[in-house]
Amino acid sequence: MISHTRRIFGVVALAGAFAASVPAIAQTTVIKYSNWLPAGQAMRMEVIEPWIAEVAKVTAGRVKIDTLPKVVGTLPAQFDVARDGQADLVVFIPGYTPNRFDVLEGLQMPFVSDNPEILAPVADRFFRKHLASYGEFKGVYPLSVYVVSPGQLFNSKRALRSVDDFKGLKIRSPQASATQALQLLGAVPVSKPVSETYELMSSGVLDGTLMPPESIPAFKLNELVPYATIVPGAIYNTVLVLGINEDKWKSLRAEDREAIMRISGDAFATKIGAAYAKGDRAAFDGLRKAGKSVETAPPALVAEMKKVLAPVEKDWVEKAKKKGVADPQKLLDQLRADVAAGK
Repeated sequence: MISHTRRIFGVVALAGAFAASVPAIAQTTVIKYSNWLPAGQAMRMEVIEPWIAEVAKVTAGRVKIDTLPKVVGTLPAQFDVARDGQADLVVFIPGYTPNRFDVLEGLQMPFVSDNPEILAPVADRFFRKHLASYGEFKGVYPLSVYVVSPGQLFNSKRALRSVDDFKGLKIRSPQASATQALQLLGAVPVSKPVSETYELMSSGVLDGTLMPPESIPAFKLNELVPYATIVPGAIYNTVLVLGINEDKWKSLRAEDREAIMRISGDAFATKIGAAYAKGDRAAFDGLRKAGKSVETAPPALVAEMKKVLAPVEKDWVEKAKKKGVADPQKLLDQLRADVAAGK
């Protein structure tokens, strides 16, 4: 009788142990990632894919990110894709949807920084401290807000040594502040996502593009851009956001959210900045070895450009005031001070 009772207790204990293990297995949360970055691209290979592996590691396998076989929706619509739950995780570019993320545009003003190793982590910290409260990302939680390399000028027609050299050039623009800058310089801006640049340049629709140097070889543009012009300080920077559907984010355990944020935020941005800086050097070296023209804009041209592009900053100040920012100019001054201090 006793041995029979023990056997019953043993079976019950075994069943209890098995039942306890089921919820642990069921707790694995799969996050669907909508990827638009081409194979070999620096952000994808050097930062995002290692970060995906690290997420699984720091959450002890409780959170798993699956890269979907193709991008969900269009590149400009990635914010909406995440907000609406069509995918959980995206990289979106706020500048691709003008008049929607007006406060954030402060990070994209001319002559803020041409060094992604400094500006990328500064951008995340500055956003969280000064800009997040304006609620422009409602429905999407920003895991990291960062810049890649600043857009530099690449074209098929001529070296750019004076403002007059910009006249009439059809140049791809990725965002509103860059579009305005090109118009002020006398070029003809064409607003298109980076993924369409090769087709538009190879068919002659575009004469050139504003683009991070790293992306020139990544998007197979080397043979289409015999002229590269580096503008010290940069005409603009492009903000990108690694964002997750807010409800999906809140569904994760608090300890997992904390673990993921330890490897996201400015830590993620720092790795992006380093990857792009390295990629920029390699891109320019490749262009030079191929006999292309790579020139730095002379000081006289930079000084003239600063005067010509002053309305870009002035107009942003007015837009930001309409969105409730009390002193936008003070924000820009603080941003430049943070960049100068490298913090």
